[in-house]
Amino acid sequence: MSQGLSLLNQVLDLARQEVAALEDGAYDRAVELAERRGELTTMAWRLLEPGGLNQYRGHLVELSRLQDQLTGLATQAQGVVRASLQRSRLEKQRMRGYHQAVGQALQ
Repeated sequence: MSQGLSLLNQVLDLARQEVAALEDGAYDRAVELAERRGELTTMAWRLLEPGGLNQYRGHLVELSRLQDQLTGLATQAQGVVRASLQRSRLEKQRMRGYHQAVGQALQ
């Protein structure tokens, strides 16, 4: 197996780990994996040999499928984080109102 294909196998493994990280809510880990995946993908492209084009294509089709899955998971995660931030803002606003009411009651 060529070095480029070996790198693409690692890329696929990283993509699968990234899927698991997003599903578990480990967003920082998912970002690290995505960055590493990007680096390895670039390295694999540089090592592309004309005779290995069909094998590369198969790996890239699988990677494309995983990327679609990652995009969907990331979109869902964005919604979860956005909702959490909104709840946090509302809680902060509620607490501020509570403190203000207590302050006025004590005067």
